[in-house]
Amino acid sequence: MGQATSSQGLQIPPEWDPHQSTFMSWPTGWGSLNNKVQSDIARVAKVISQFEPVQMLTPPNHVKQAKAMLGSEKIVIVPMPVDDLWARDTLPLFLSDSKKLIGVNYNFNGWGRKQYHKNDGRVASSVLDYLNITGFRSELIAEGGSLETDGEGTLLMTESSIVNKNRNPDMSRNEIDKVFKDELGVKKIIWVKGVKGHDITDSHIDSLARFIAPGVVMVSRPFPAPADDEESQVWIGQYEQAMSVLKQATDAKGRRLKIVELPEPNPDKIRQMSPSDIKLCKKVGIDCKNGGLTSYVNFYIANGGIAMPEFGDKEADQRARDIVQKVFPDRKVVAINIDYVAVGGGGIHCATHEVPRA
Repeated sequence: MGQATSSQGLQIPPEWDPHQSTFMSWPTGWGSLNNKVQSDIARVAKVISQFEPVQMLTPPNHVKQAKAMLGSEKIVIVPMPVDDLWARDTLPLFLSDSKKLIGVNYNFNGWGRKQYHKNDGRVASSVLDYLNITGFRSELIAEGGSLETDGEGTLLMTESSIVNKNRNPDMSRNEIDKVFKDELGVKKIIWVKGVKGHDITDSHIDSLARFIAPGVVMVSRPFPAPADDEESQVWIGQYEQAMSVLKQATDAKGRRLKIVELPEPNPDKIRQMSPSDIKLCKKVGIDCKNGGLTSYVNFYIANGGIAMPEFGDKEADQRARDIVQKVFPDRKVVAINIDYVAVGGGGIHCATHEVPRA
C-alpha cells in the first residue's frame, strides 16, 4: 500500500455513484455450513455481476471450488488469503476527488476482538496493493458497515459500534468525531445510539439506517413484538431512539432529513430451517431458529441495480421490494435468498464492497 500524504479535497462517494467493480470475499470458515453459505454468496455475486464486474477474494487453496460454484466470466477470482465473507467491514474505505482514489485502512480487529481474523486484518492493505491505490491508516478502529455517507459531507453512524472500548478505548465521542472529520473531510456526523453487545458488530448502521439520496434516509422498522419479548424490545428501542434523532437532524447542507421507513418481515412468516439444517447450525454455534438479520435495508446499490434480501414472508418481501423500487426507479431491484448469511448475522451489504470510479 503506497502512503497517501493527505485526503484534502477528497470525499467519500455515495454508494449510488458509479462503481468500477464490486469486491466480495469467499467464505471458508463456516464448518458444516460452508456449502450453504457459499451458495448464498455465489447467488449474490451472480446477481451483482449482471450490473457490474465482481472480484471475489478467494483463499488460494479454494480457487478451484469457487470457480466451479460461481461459474461466470463476469466474476473474477482474486487469489488472496481471507478468513470470512464480510468484505464491507474488512476492505478499505475509498475517497475520491473525481481524478484519483485514496484508500483508508480502518484497522479491522474482528469487531472489537470478538473473533480472530488474522488474514482479514490485512485485507485492506492487500486490496490497495492489488489495485495499485495509495492509502493511509486511520487513527481509529472501525468497520465499513459502521459508516453511512450522503456524499455531500454527512456521515451517519451508531455510537455503539465506534465509541466503544473494544475499538477505540479512552476516546470520547467528540474526539472520535473530530478524527473522522479531519481524515475524511466531512462536515457533519449524525450519531444515533445503537446497541452494544447484542450482535457481533455492536449494531452497525447499515442494518438500521441508510442514506439513499442526499437528505434522504431509509430506516429499518422492526416488526411489533410483545413487551415481554426482551430481545425484540432491544431492537425496537434502538429504532425508536434513532427515529427521534433523525427526525430532528439536519445534514451538512442544513437540510432536514426525509425519512423513508422499510418494515421488517414477520418473524413467524419467514422461511424456517429444516431440522437437518438446524443441526448443522448448532455444530458451528449458530441459532438458526431466530432468523438472524432480517433487515431489508442491508441491500447493495450496484450500477443500475439493487441487490436486496428476501426472507420468505411473501407480503413483507413484496412490500419491501416495492418501497425500494419506488426510491430507485431507474434501477432493477433483485431480491435474493440469503438465509444462511442472515442467520450468521449479516446481509448483502455486509458481504459487498464497491470500488468507486475515480
